[in-house]
Amino acid sequence: MSTSCRQSALKKLSAAQFTLWELHLYLDTHPGDLQAVALFKKCHAKYTALVSEYEENYGALTGFNAEGAEWLKNPWPWDIEGCE
Repeated sequence: MSTSCRQSALKKLSAAQFTLWELHLYLDTHPGDLQAVALFKKCHAKYTALVSEYEENYGALTGFNAEGAEWLKNPWPWDIEGCE
């Protein structure tokens, strides 16, 4: 997969994570809003699916999801062409 596809996947993840965080903050002050709770659950499922898709294509996002010495495999992020 190309670098632009990877960047696109990271942007989708970032947007989904931002949405989850904003809903989390809203629910801190409006815990009885059942529509917001349902939306949070839907967005969390979407985020989880995006993480799984990303990790299937590009590897672990965090050390918690890495297996063995996966972090030591080349290329490093700065070794990828077009990465500035």
